[in-house]
Amino acid sequence: MQIPITIACLVLLAPLWADDKFVICPSDNGITNEVRIMFVDTHNKLRSLTAQGKTKNEFGGFAPKAARMLKVSYDCDMEAIMMKWAKQCHFFHPPPAYRNYWGQNIYMVGDAYYNFTWPSIAETVVISWWQELQVFGVPENNIVVAPDEHKTGHYMQVVWQWTYKIGCAINSCTINKPWPWTIAGCNYNPGGDNAYWVVYEMGDPCTTDADCKCAGCVCSQEEALCIPPEYTPLPPTTTSTTTPKPTTTTTVGVPNAGSCPELNNGMTDEARKMFVDKHNEYRSLIAKGQAKGKPGQFAPKAARMMKVNYDCDVEANAMEWSKTCTFGLNTAAMLKRWGNNMHMMSSKANNKTEAAAEAVAAWFGDLQKYGVPENNVFTMNVYTTLSKYSQLAWQSSDRIGCVVVPCWSSWTVVVCEYNPGGDLPGEAIYDVGDPCTKDADCQCPGCTCSRDEALCVAP
Repeated sequence: MQIPITIACLVLLAPLWADDKFVICPSDNGITNEVRIMFVDTHNKLRSLTAQGKTKNEFGGFAPKAARMLKVSYDCDMEAIMMKWAKQCHFFHPPPAYRNYWGQNIYMVGDAYYNFTWPSIAETVVISWWQELQVFGVPENNIVVAPDEHKTGHYMQVVWQWTYKIGCAINSCTINKPWPWTIAGCNYNPGGDNAYWVVYEMGDPCTTDADCKCAGCVCSQEEALCIPPEYTPLPPTTTSTTTPKPTTTTTVGVPNAGSCPELNNGMTDEARKMFVDKHNEYRSLIAKGQAKGKPGQFAPKAARMMKVNYDCDVEANAMEWSKTCTFGLNTAAMLKRWGNNMHMMSSKANNKTEAAAEAVAAWFGDLQKYGVPENNVFTMNVYTTLSKYSQLAWQSSDRIGCVVVPCWSSWTVVVCEYNPGGDLPGEAIYDVGDPCTKDADCQCPGCTCSRDEALCVAP
């Protein structure tokens, strides 16, 4: 995220949207209306949730309501400039003048395991930018952008009150290795993240047009958004642009992996127990400083490594995502900030328990293959090599749900999801230090220290 050095002016025009006119973009760059609609709808959904005070803040509670949040619509010229940059396959921002001093968010997808679709990428990247609020937080009484507040820059641009136009692009890259990857990004007019400005005006959302305090604006009470006169919809598509929601169940935390009888999805209690036991076995080795990296290396001890238990709700989502064997972006898990590990076996597993043991061992085995992460921090290098180990070892990920599913003609796919998720850029994988010897060492309310395992047990 870069800070625009000038502010675009809001020019008030006739309300095109009221005349049922549509934004019609060229169809020669690979971006379809389904993708464009997904970008717009996801932005407006998250801006609406923010305006209603329904977005969780890492610092506790919810981010404050927004009094006059504008509804965004699409701009083809902004898309063209975003696509021009995306085709260069650089994972950094162009100079402000290149993008007309608009704001910009970009995102990279690089895991070859997954079969991405562009609509799912469009939805997921916007959610990922917005999730910075849940990961890093914005102080309720300090919603002011200062020069050193960069951790939530993408979130702030997504919900910047005065932004009313976006243009986005996705491009698959085979240059700038080390791996084939996809870049996605959006331009924002006017750009946000201006130093010492509020991200949005706080207060109850509009109930009348006058509440919007902008000429020609219309209040959408249901969305809690103000629709500017420049708002122009994209033409409707015949293809649904929403991601199916997973079947939900009552959350059941199952210490040491009991059963999830309500799921009836083919998973066994023995496999669930194996997933939990293997995670805790390896987390215990890490906490004790006995986890081997490359020759002569050991991962540092963990001061407050949590013991994992089983969660049937997490399993239900993992199964919903895995059972079709398409493995697109897992937006349901991302909205909840759950993590994900996947292991593929080139044969059909007749024994789910054995498959569970093999998968978790493979994730842990990356430590010996690639070595101990530098400073025990999740970086881009860790993302490309050790992300499965780092998620397995992520200190705060204390609930898991896992599945073993047959795919294609002769493959088996093993998936675990983690609540809360890990692999947060720039964050420590776990707190380094001698493991707990008493409950107080765990530094979490109600936690107890399991000295034999060197793990902290959540209440």
